[in-house]
Amino acid sequence: MVSLVGSLADNKAALGQRYGEWAVSAPALEAAVAAAAMAQDELGHARSTYPVLKALGEDTDDDDRGHCLALLDEELADWSAVIAANVVVDAVLSTFVASCVGSSVAPMAQRAQKILQEESSHRVHAEAWLKRLCRTDSSEREGFLRRLAEAWEHAGRWLGPDDDPGFAEAVEAGMISCGPAEQRRQVLDWLADRLAAEGAEVELDEPADWTRWDPQRRRWTA
Repeated sequence: MVSLVGSLADNKAALGQRYGEWAVSAPALEAAVAAAAMAQDELGHARSTYPVLKALGEDTDDDDRGHCLALLDEELADWSAVIAANVVVDAVLSTFVASCVGSSVAPMAQRAQKILQEESSHRVHAEAWLKRLCRTDSSEREGFLRRLAEAWEHAGRWLGPDDDPGFAEAVEAGMISCGPAEQRRQVLDWLADRLAAEGAEVELDEPADWTRWDPQRRRWTA
C-alpha cells in the first residue's frame, strides 16, 4: 500500500506537470484552459496524497520520490499524447482511487471521494476529445489510437501483476476493494465502450509480459 499510494502521488505530480506544459500550446484556447485546470487538480491531488504515507508509517521526506510512469518522464510529444494520457493514465489512477473509497486506511478513504469529484471533469474532457479525435481524418485518428496503445503499455502495468501477494494482502485487509486485473477490466470496458461508439477499436489487453516491470518504482521500461 505504501508503494501504491506513494506512486499514485508521484504520478499525479508528474501528470500535473505534463498537463501544465500544454496550458499555453494546446490547439485551442478552451483546451489550454482545461489543461491548466487539470494540471492544478493533479498537483493538488499529489499534495493531499503524500501525507497518507505518514499514516502508513512511511517517511514523506524520502529523497527517492518520483516513482512515476516512464511515459511521464518527459514532455508529452503532441496533443494526441496528452489526450491519451488523459484517457488512459487518468482512468487507471482514478480507478485505483475509487477502490480506496471505503479503505481501512482512513486518510486515504477521506481523500478518495474528493479526488474523484474533481476527476469527474477530467473524464468529461477525455471523452469529449476522444470523440473529436476519432472523428478526424484517418491519419490523425490512427495516430491517436497508437498513442492510446502506448499509454496503456505503461499505465496498464502500474497496478502490477494480478498475483502480487502484497496487493492481495492489501485487499484482504480492506485497504483496497479489488485486485489489479479487476481494476484494469473496469478501465478497458469503459474505454472499449467509448471507442465502439465512435466506430474505433484498439487492441488493449491484460498485460502478460512483466519482464521489464520494476515493482519498486511501479514502472514499465519499454
